[in-house]
Amino acid sequence: MTSSTDTPFSTQGQVATPEASRYLQRLCYHFSRKIKVQYDSLQGEAQFPWGHCSLRADERTLSFVCSADDALALAQVRHAIDAHVALFSRKNPMQVEWV
Repeated sequence: MTSSTDTPFSTQGQVATPEASRYLQRLCYHFSRKIKVQYDSLQGEAQFPWGHCSLRADERTLSFVCSADDALALAQVRHAIDAHVALFSRKNPMQVEWV
């Protein structure tokens, strides 16, 4: 799989939640229906058609490191993450804080 150091465009984001592991697993399971994903309860790797995203969970935070070959592709990866975090957190809405 591609890592963020192999591509020129990357971004990092996070969501503060005590349920980071649960959200990581739900996101990765959902993504695995359409794309290549490897995950466990604390980390995941998702290979989108446009780029790559690494997910990490600890007791307080769900973190994302996303990368792609160009800015448009990176925006597509980010959009996929943003849309799915919003979808899976409808009861208690969460938003990824990107840096």
